[in-house]
Amino acid sequence: MTVSSSALSMLEWANLSNAPLVKAVTYSLRKAGSIMTDVPFVNSATLLQNGVRFTGGLPTVDWVKLNAEPTVVKSTAQPYQEQAYIIRNAVDVDKNYVMDKNQIVDPRGFQAEAVVRSIAYDFNDKFINNDHTVDEDAIVGIKARLDNPTVYGALAANKIDAGGATASLKPASLTAGTFSKFMEKLDELFWALNAVDGEGVVLYMNDTVMRRINTGARLASGAGGFSQAQDQYGRTVSMYRSAVIRDVGVKSDQSTRIILNTETNAGAAGSSTFTSVYGVRYGIDAMFGWQFEPLNVQDLGLQNNGVTYRTLIDWTGGLMMPDIRAIGRLYDIEIA
Repeated sequence: MTVSSSALSMLEWANLSNAPLVKAVTYSLRKAGSIMTDVPFVNSATLLQNGVRFTGGLPTVDWVKLNAEPTVVKSTAQPYQEQAYIIRNAVDVDKNYVMDKNQIVDPRGFQAEAVVRSIAYDFNDKFINNDHTVDEDAIVGIKARLDNPTVYGALAANKIDAGGATASLKPASLTAGTFSKFMEKLDELFWALNAVDGEGVVLYMNDTVMRRINTGARLASGAGGFSQAQDQYGRTVSMYRSAVIRDVGVKSDQSTRIILNTETNAGAAGSSTFTSVYGVRYGIDAMFGWQFEPLNVQDLGLQNNGVTYRTLIDWTGGLMMPDIRAIGRLYDIEIA
């Protein structure tokens, strides 16, 4: 696949689009906190993408005398392939609801908004948690990629142990000292991602961790590298150094956290008192996506049955990871 520097996030696609529906849908995704709006996408209508990445050491550099012949060197590149996945739903509304003069909200718009919000929640869940033993029709999440580094071209060392009580965010243990240790582990995650200052990185965590970070920053003298900025819609965005901090939110049941507070100290699902923070470095040389086109919401109008209005909502795309250091996880964070 030939990728230019024109990979754009969904928000950037929306800003360039003349289609009101694309703008409205994209803003709905961002409002719901969808990771889809973080990923830079290239428009490429293909079901399979091929790439290469370097998984071993780099070539040896030779220093030579004047007029010496060059030594031929090379590094082994590993080919890989990713496939596209499809999100597709239709919203049908009886024409009598559409024609009802007593309606408070547009029933078709209301139903479409509900589907888009569910897509936002579900994509977040799949992006973090999915593997093909759970749902083979959806993208493979970064947790599974890090758990199976040789299969998905990740770096095993990018799973970092936070040290449990050493860097505890547990209320009874949270002090300036333990918070400083937690911050050091966040810095270690940046190093693992090849982004010392967090440039191009988004940190994904749950709401509890975000609140404890706010508490810890107040305990530390000063903000400790934490700050706030504004996105292009004028809303407040939390930052640590140059990295964006996001609450990855809940599943489509609107109650179950995507990143739980009940992980084991080894980072596995369980009923213990630990959690994780995930980091992703985005870019065409790190992690990016491709899509046939931005998320499509299409009014198909009154159907042949004469009684139902239909709205199609669909998206086809996938993820590419040309750098083995593009993703990382900080686990064993004591939280409760």
